[in-house]
Amino acid sequence: MTHETLSGRDPSGREAAWQVQSLDADRVKTDDGTTLVLRSLPAEANPVELATAEVLLDNEIRALTRLHTRYLRPLPELPRIVGYDFDSAEPFLLLEPPIGKCVDGGLRTLLIDERRRFMIGLFRALAQLDAVDLVHGAVGLSSLCWDGATTQLTNLEHAVGTGEASRLSRNGSVAHPGHDVRAAGRVVYELFTGRSVAVGDTPDLASQPEVLASLLRGVFDPDPRLRPTAVQMLERLNDRDPLPRPVDVTSAMKPGYDRFDELRPPKVAEKPVLQPTVSRLAPVSPKPQQIPLVPLAVVVFLVVAAIAILVAVI
Repeated sequence: MTHETLSGRDPSGREAAWQVQSLDADRVKTDDGTTLVLRSLPAEANPVELATAEVLLDNEIRALTRLHTRYLRPLPELPRIVGYDFDSAEPFLLLEPPIGKCVDGGLRTLLIDERRRFMIGLFRALAQLDAVDLVHGAVGLSSLCWDGATTQLTNLEHAVGTGEASRLSRNGSVAHPGHDVRAAGRVVYELFTGRSVAVGDTPDLASQPEVLASLLRGVFDPDPRLRPTAVQMLERLNDRDPLPRPVDVTSAMKPGYDRFDELRPPKVAEKPVLQPTVSRLAPVSPKPQQIPLVPLAVVVFLVVAAIAILVAVI
């Protein structure tokens, strides 16, 4: 069977290519035998469906590349990106297959100790998303996988940044980590009782055993800011394994900034050279013209002499 070449970028943004052959609708095998999940746009869709699919694919690529960049090691509780391309006419996302099996069929078969480990994995996933300002936006049984030891939260196509509004939101509400905690609370409630909780409903915890009521205390508060955080839920579950710390972006980029300044030192601002100023002289007003005294005396003498001669004649 021939292989198809997928050209795109690796999780770090470098150009890469994969030789793959299709296994089924969403899985491919590379030329070295590795099985990967392939997400792409639907082949047949109307303009509205295609636009929605593009948003979902873009959301997942953005979320997974952020996780890859901010965490130094892969996270067992979250998907792992292999490569992507969103600049071509046929965008795609390659990621490792999820661990275990999807629990969409129900959780009633889990033993007591397995329940605790399942919940710890769920809230660890949410805590790790929250630490890098991501909100999953669609936590539910269909987005959870379980392999008997670890829970993995998958399907990040609705993930957006904390405080951002989803591009598919109809009411313009912004994402808050408390939304994920409430959704996870619905999963936990079903895990214990076998009864599902509708998205907008609040279960009656007063009628439930104390262990469940205490665990979910405040989870269904109408105000997402008043709900416990994922880290606080882990404390209630007595999870003692430390959470991985994400890379601080500013600290991680500081060596690069310093090296740039070393190679290209910032220019020192030169003091401006002041040009010599020429003081303006005040305009000199013209003096009144004076008549010379000597010519004036001559004129007076001639006038007097003329008068004397005239008198003598008369």
